[in-house]
Amino acid sequence: MPVCPDGGLRTQTDAVLSCILSYCRHGMCVNKELDLQPVHGEWGLWGPYSVCSRSCGGGTRSNTRDCNKPEPRNGGKFCVGRRMKFRSCNTEPCPRGQKDFREEQCSLFDGKHFNINGLPPTVRWIPKYSGILMKDRCKLFCRVAGTTAYYQLKDRVTDGTPCGPDTYDICVQGLCRQAGCDHVLNSKARNDKCGVCGGDNSSCKTLAGTFNDAQYGYNTVVRIPAGATNIDIKQVSYSGKPEDDNYLALSDGQSNSLLNGNFVVAMFKREINFKGSVIDYSGSDTKVERINCTDRIDEELVLQVLCVGNLYNPDVRYSFNIPIEEHKEQFVWDPSGSWLECNRICQGQRRRKAVCVRKSDHLEVSDQRCEDLPRPVAVAEPCNTDCEVRWHVAGKSECSAKCGPGYRSLDVQCMKYVLMKRQSERMEASACGDTAKPQTREPCHGDCLLKSWQYSAWSQCSKTCGRGSRSRESYCMNNLGRRLADQDCNEYQRVVTETCSDQPCPKWTVSEWSECLVTCGKGMRHRQVSCSSGTGDEKMSEHFCDPSSKPPAVGSCELPECASWQVGVWGACAVTCGHGYQMRAVRCVSGTYGDTVDDRECNAAARPRDSQDCEMPACPWASPVQSTPRPDNSAQLTQWRYGSWTACSVSCGKGKRARYVSCRDAQGGVADESNCAHLPRPPESSACFSPCGQWRAGEWSACSVSCGAGRTTRQVVCSNYHQPVDQSFCDPDEKPATEQECTGAPCPPPYNRQRINDQPYGYPQDPGRHPGHSSWNVPSADNQWRTGPWGACSSTCAGGFQRRVVVCQDADGRSNSYCDERVKPAESKSCDSGPCPLWNYGVWGECTQTCGGGRRTRLVVCQRPSGQRLNDYNCDILDKPPDMEQCSLQPCPGSASWHRQPWKPVR
Repeated sequence: MPVCPDGGLRTQTDAVLSCILSYCRHGMCVNKELDLQPVHGEWGLWGPYSVCSRSCGGGTRSNTRDCNKPEPRNGGKFCVGRRMKFRSCNTEPCPRGQKDFREEQCSLFDGKHFNINGLPPTVRWIPKYSGILMKDRCKLFCRVAGTTAYYQLKDRVTDGTPCGPDTYDICVQGLCRQAGCDHVLNSKARNDKCGVCGGDNSSCKTLAGTFNDAQYGYNTVVRIPAGATNIDIKQVSYSGKPEDDNYLALSDGQSNSLLNGNFVVAMFKREINFKGSVIDYSGSDTKVERINCTDRIDEELVLQVLCVGNLYNPDVRYSFNIPIEEHKEQFVWDPSGSWLECNRICQGQRRRKAVCVRKSDHLEVSDQRCEDLPRPVAVAEPCNTDCEVRWHVAGKSECSAKCGPGYRSLDVQCMKYVLMKRQSERMEASACGDTAKPQTREPCHGDCLLKSWQYSAWSQCSKTCGRGSRSRESYCMNNLGRRLADQDCNEYQRVVTETCSDQPCPKWTVSEWSECLVTCGKGMRHRQVSCSSGTGDEKMSEHFCDPSSKPPAVGSCELPECASWQVGVWGACAVTCGHGYQMRAVRCVSGTYGDTVDDRECNAAARPRDSQDCEMPACPWASPVQSTPRPDNSAQLTQWRYGSWTACSVSCGKGKRARYVSCRDAQGGVADESNCAHLPRPPESSACFSPCGQWRAGEWSACSVSCGAGRTTRQVVCSNYHQPVDQSFCDPDEKPATEQECTGAPCPPPYNRQRINDQPYGYPQDPGRHPGHSSWNVPSADNQWRTGPWGACSSTCAGGFQRRVVVCQDADGRSNSYCDERVKPAESKSCDSGPCPLWNYGVWGECTQTCGGGRRTRLVVCQRPSGQRLNDYNCDILDKPPDMEQCSLQPCPGSASWHRQPWKPVR
């Protein structure tokens, strides 16, 4: 078909008439009237229902409809509403003893190990219920029988599968949908307390009781008869703690243990499957130990309590419902119930459902009332006899060979034919499953008249790099070299455009920025900018890259503000008359708050003067030429400058480091070192240390005295990955203190204290001084004790000490020793950050193997005694208990292995 740019009319003579009613859009000729009006989609008719997904126990059937009456076009709206709907089928209960439906689906994979390491060829799969997320209940999770390992074997279970063992809800299309105890979708029917579906609670009575007698071992509490429902058992701890030495236990009527038998108690929650009924157990590690079962049990259940230890009286409370005794003759099966659905779409059979009725008034009751009576033979009759389903060949493909023998595909469909109305309808392939499907391929022979597209040469690429496109003209030709109309070759693929110049275009690449050219304040930094190939492997001339997108090679940078000189006010003149000098403070400051730093941080050449001449009135007795000389500052015009230390020569242990040291003049130039001889020369090298280990400190010992000031010690070791190493591997400057002062309670004062020479108590006269001497330690109101802030606690747990500075100062803030010692504040005090954390661990889990060597694990956590959980590093100073160990080391029965005997000497 001729094409033209969007919006342009076609001008070829063979399309003049067509172009009157059409225009070009996206390179295609489109009818104006049909294209302009949007067509909204409408639903077609519902199709027939599919085959039931289950034969009993509540399956589902589905049917669908398509949005094709008409399909949405030209921007029209899609259909709104359900495309698929479901309804229940085969809702009668499955026979007792039949496999669980999910168990059947898992068993289909028996013997398939999926190349999973460790699974035997004879692997058997069983359903996995516990531990599965609610959103994953409709996925098929199966467990390897005899182990705890489980895997997801299918994305979703078959429709009609119960969502779990404790619910009647069923899975439909991978989602859990509501269903009742009658196995019908969206039904709200529920079991009454007697376990009767839709019952009125009138067919049973409740039995309840308590038990509180303690004898060592297993004590029988009550025998729960078959048919009981809503079993609820509690054992309340005597002390409000989980550990009370009393534990619930269960066994069947033949004394086979079901729970907590053989003096082995389960601590955690678990489910017990008893003859098809699910019993929930809370685990023994709880204040209220509990057993629940809402299902109806089919055999007798024996409740026991295990009493051990101190034999405290148990507190067992139980209740359950049992059926009220009625004569079986009151209920009979009625074979004339409602007709069930036809089992086939065409030429099928339907049965009447047998219902249980009360004999006296023929009222329909639950099937459970008649389950002990023999079921009557179901009444059946033919159904859906007005139609038939069979395979139909709807179409055939072209022959695979254009010349000579080949094959073609057949479109084989399952069709439903209504005989009276002469109508046909396409069905799902499963509807024709009773008859063999015809072959979908048959031989054929090509007529050998070949047609194909022929092309001109490719045009030049639209781009030289970065992926462009090129095009070519096409012609429809046969194998005799004759040109045909383009529509004769429409069945063949035509390629008239393709991509080209896929290699990436050159691009600008940049290096890392250099360091800032200044050491403080605002400055500049540089980087290299070059033009490279698209892959970055090769540098190219800059004219290959776009100059407008070239990144800058120079950028600004800003470091912390430079230090600057700060001057004080000029002081008084050094003389009261004549010619003298005066001085002022000059210091180098940095930062927002003007912190004083070393003079070497400021520009020595810009240092302000710190002295100047001053002239006072002439002295009456002195010669005019006499004056007070100013101090010589020439020695201060030079100073030592040094650079940063190099990295330590070793990465672990003791090494060396060096730096550059030079003498500089007032302008910053290098001067002879003799000009700086009046100043101490900074070292050019020094020792350095890179720690290979880490200091670990133990607990502080008890104080050496019971009152007053004493000493306390602790052990400090150098360790590497929790292993002690030599102390030379740790930094000696960072070694924690091994000894510190400690203070006990104040010691009682002696009783023979007296005043001596009118001194205060506890202050004896200094024999080396005379009374009235000015250096005596005499307390005064101008002198007072001043304290610093408390330091950090010496221990993070289990007690420690804090210290602070206590000094005596006068009114001007100068330190002295004239304060009253009797009121001196304490320099240390005890501090307690709470008890130290310890490793806590749970019980061992189940072994991964029953023989031949497996593994089991347990939880190990770092906790405070209060139960607060901490990160593991808080307990690093203690040895961590193992959280995994080997188990079941005994060899498996029937397994064979090689065993080594000791070597024998060669004779």
